[in-house]
Amino acid sequence: MIQTRKRALAYVPWVALIAFLFIFVGIIVWATGSRTALSNTDKALAAVYVEADRYLDTIHNVAVGAATVCAIMAAVMVLMSGGRTCLEKAVDQRGKAVCGSWLWLATGAILCTIWWLILFWLVFVIFGSCLWYGAAYTVRGVLQVPLDVANRTSNSTVVPSPPQSYSNTTGVCSNACLNLAIFEFIVQKDCICDLSRIALSLDHTNKAYDALGSVVAGSFLMWVGASFLLMNAVADFAKTKRERELLLRAQRAAVDSAATQLALGTAPGAGGVYAAGYQHDVMPLLNTQAVQQQQQLHMAQMMAQAQATQMVRQPVAPVPAALNGNGSQANLGNAV
Repeated sequence: MIQTRKRALAYVPWVALIAFLFIFVGIIVWATGSRTALSNTDKALAAVYVEADRYLDTIHNVAVGAATVCAIMAAVMVLMSGGRTCLEKAVDQRGKAVCGSWLWLATGAILCTIWWLILFWLVFVIFGSCLWYGAAYTVRGVLQVPLDVANRTSNSTVVPSPPQSYSNTTGVCSNACLNLAIFEFIVQKDCICDLSRIALSLDHTNKAYDALGSVVAGSFLMWVGASFLLMNAVADFAKTKRERELLLRAQRAAVDSAATQLALGTAPGAGGVYAAGYQHDVMPLLNTQAVQQQQQLHMAQMMAQAQATQMVRQPVAPVPAALNGNGSQANLGNAV
């Protein structure tokens, strides 16, 4: 048995817990920022007559599902790390391979693969968050241009356009209007000249831009925590696999040594032939071989007794009269 003992704190999976804390905080920050940014983005687009409800609803549903899956998988990975500490404690106490280690290795391999895919997905989340952040910054500048032009024009007068059309009479969008012709695939009107709506859209865009900073920070925290959690899981897998191989090798070596010593007729286990932790593995073999030796000895004794009995019961051959002394003398007497 391994004599060195660890403290209880040494078996706590600190790396996994800290990584899970990063992921948990990142999910909260990312989800809160995403909700605010999506809401204000929807309002900013609606203010300039842009219909993107389907896209935003899809993004919202995907974000909620992704955050839920990430949180559940992170908790499962922490539980797997806790299972590794339980295996380590059992090995330290018994000094031999634990029966459930192969199941932990198989489950760990599957979960590490899934978690690697989640980490790969988080890279795209960071990329999308940064792209969204940059798009909000660009839209802020675009929305600010008509307002600045109107402010610089001393006698600028906003003439409300009729509800049916938001384009000027010449068919060309002026500098004081918002030209959305580039977004013809999602917009209803290509030229917005209502400065009040432009200002409203700019206000919601600024709010979305401020919230997107939290989105980028939260996604980065999730990526950092997921990276450390994956590294810890891979390290636990490699350590458990190597530890199991070495312990099984030592276990087989102890059994082979005990069997060799028993075959030589020496006392098995004497002089530290095998470690104390392998007594339960060696003794069944020793008991089996001892029973076999007793059976062989008993058979040898029975064969020896049978041969002795056969020799005792064997009949003695009669001696011929010509070789018998008494018979010779009797014949001589009769002759005389």
